[in-house]
Amino acid sequence: MQGLCAQDDPDRTAALQLTTEQSGRSLQIDGDAATLHIVVQQTTVADILSALAGLNVRYRSSIGLDEMRDGSYAGSLEHVVARLLNGYDYATKQDSSRLDVTIIGKGGEAETPGPIAVSVQRQPSK
Repeated sequence: MQGLCAQDDPDRTAALQLTTEQSGRSLQIDGDAATLHIVVQQTTVADILSALAGLNVRYRSSIGLDEMRDGSYAGSLEHVVARLLNGYDYATKQDSSRLDVTIIGKGGEAETPGPIAVSVQRQPSK
Protein backbone atom coordinates (compact mmCIF):
# COMPACT_ATOMS: atom_id res chain seq x y z
CA MET A 1 0.00 0.00 0.00
CA GLN A 2 1.42 3.37 -0.97
CA GLY A 3 -0.15 6.77 -0.49
CA LEU A 4 0.92 10.31 -1.16
CA CYS A 5 -0.75 13.03 0.84
CA ALA A 6 -0.84 16.51 -0.63
CA GLN A 7 -0.54 19.43 1.73
CA ASP A 8 -2.02 22.92 1.66
CA ASP A 9 1.36 24.66 1.39
CA PRO A 10 2.72 24.21 -2.18
CA ASP A 11 6.28 25.00 -1.01
CA ARG A 12 6.31 21.99 1.30
CA THR A 13 7.20 18.51 0.12
CA ALA A 14 4.29 16.07 0.13
CA ALA A 15 4.09 13.56 2.94
CA LEU A 16 4.71 9.93 2.11
CA GLN A 17 3.18 6.87 3.70
CA LEU A 18 4.45 3.58 2.36
CA THR A 19 4.33 0.09 3.80
CA THR A 20 5.56 -3.03 2.02
CA GLU A 21 6.14 -6.53 3.34
CA GLN A 22 7.50 -9.45 1.36
CA SER A 23 9.35 -12.66 2.29
CA GLY A 24 10.75 -11.45 5.63
CA ARG A 25 11.51 -8.01 4.24
CA SER A 26 9.61 -4.94 5.31
CA LEU A 27 9.76 -1.23 4.60
CA GLN A 28 7.68 1.41 6.30
CA ILE A 29 8.04 5.11 5.50
CA ASP A 30 6.05 7.85 7.15
CA GLY A 31 6.47 11.61 7.08
CA ASP A 32 7.86 14.34 4.89
CA ALA A 33 11.29 15.81 4.14
CA ALA A 34 11.38 17.66 7.47
CA THR A 35 10.22 14.83 9.75
CA LEU A 36 10.78 11.41 8.25
CA HIS A 37 10.54 8.02 9.96
CA ILE A 38 11.63 4.80 8.24
CA VAL A 39 11.53 1.29 9.68
CA VAL A 40 13.19 -1.46 7.64
CA GLN A 41 13.86 -5.15 8.02
CA GLN A 42 16.13 -6.99 5.55
CA THR A 43 15.68 -4.30 2.89
CA THR A 44 18.38 -3.26 0.42
CA VAL A 45 19.73 0.28 0.30
CA ALA A 46 18.58 0.45 -3.35
CA ASP A 47 15.00 -0.48 -2.41
CA ILE A 48 14.90 2.16 0.33
CA LEU A 49 16.28 4.90 -1.92
CA SER A 50 13.84 3.91 -4.66
CA ALA A 51 10.94 4.15 -2.22
CA LEU A 52 12.08 7.67 -1.27
CA ALA A 53 11.34 8.82 -4.83
CA GLY A 54 7.94 9.82 -3.44
CA LEU A 55 9.77 12.47 -1.42
CA ASN A 56 11.56 13.75 -4.52
CA VAL A 57 14.79 11.79 -3.99
CA ARG A 58 16.70 10.81 -7.10
CA TYR A 59 19.82 8.65 -6.90
CA ARG A 60 22.58 7.32 -9.14
CA SER A 61 25.17 4.75 -8.24
CA SER A 62 28.27 3.34 -9.89
CA ILE A 63 28.06 0.26 -7.64
CA GLY A 64 25.39 -2.19 -6.56
CA LEU A 65 23.43 -1.11 -3.48
CA ASP A 66 22.43 -4.59 -2.34
CA GLU A 67 23.60 -4.22 1.26
CA MET A 68 20.74 -5.02 3.66
CA ARG A 69 19.52 -2.60 6.29
CA ASP A 70 17.60 -3.33 9.49
CA GLY A 71 16.45 -0.69 11.92
CA SER A 72 14.67 2.56 12.45
CA TYR A 73 15.75 5.89 11.00
CA ALA A 74 14.24 9.25 11.97
CA GLY A 75 14.99 12.89 11.26
CA SER A 76 15.14 15.15 8.26
CA LEU A 77 15.38 13.56 4.82
CA GLU A 78 19.06 14.54 4.51
CA HIS A 79 19.86 13.07 7.95
CA VAL A 80 18.07 9.79 7.20
CA VAL A 81 19.80 9.43 3.81
CA ALA A 82 23.18 10.07 5.46
CA ARG A 83 22.53 7.30 8.00
CA LEU A 84 21.30 4.90 5.31
CA LEU A 85 24.45 5.51 3.29
CA ASN A 86 26.82 5.03 6.21
CA GLY A 87 29.81 3.14 4.80
CA TYR A 88 29.39 4.50 1.28
CA ASP A 89 31.19 7.37 -0.43
CA TYR A 90 28.51 9.68 -1.82
CA ALA A 91 27.55 13.26 -2.57
CA THR A 92 24.20 15.01 -2.25
CA LYS A 93 22.80 18.06 -3.97
CA GLN A 94 19.67 19.86 -2.83
CA ASP A 95 17.93 21.42 -5.82
CA SER A 96 14.73 23.23 -4.87
CA SER A 97 12.62 20.46 -3.36
CA ARG A 98 14.59 17.57 -4.94
CA LEU A 99 17.49 15.74 -3.31
CA ASP A 100 19.97 14.24 -5.78
CA VAL A 101 22.24 11.53 -4.37
CA THR A 102 25.28 10.16 -6.20
CA ILE A 103 26.89 7.07 -4.69
CA ILE A 104 30.51 6.81 -5.79
CA GLY A 105 31.66 3.66 -4.03
CA LYS A 106 31.94 1.73 -0.83
CA GLY A 107 33.95 3.49 1.86
CA GLY A 108 37.28 1.86 2.63
CA GLU A 109 37.50 -0.11 -0.62
CA ALA A 110 40.37 1.95 -1.98
CA GLU A 111 43.79 0.98 -0.71
CA THR A 112 45.07 3.28 1.96
CA PRO A 113 48.73 4.06 1.50
CA GLY A 114 50.99 3.02 4.36
CA PRO A 115 53.06 5.45 6.36
CA ILE A 116 56.06 7.03 4.69
CA ALA A 117 59.36 6.83 6.57
CA VAL A 118 61.54 9.90 6.20
CA SER A 119 65.11 10.03 7.38
CA VAL A 120 66.10 13.31 9.03
CA GLN A 121 69.72 14.30 9.58
CA ARG A 122 70.58 17.18 11.83
CA GLN A 123 73.32 19.67 11.07
CA PRO A 124 75.76 20.09 13.92
CA SER A 125 75.27 23.42 15.65
CA LYS A 126 78.18 25.88 15.61
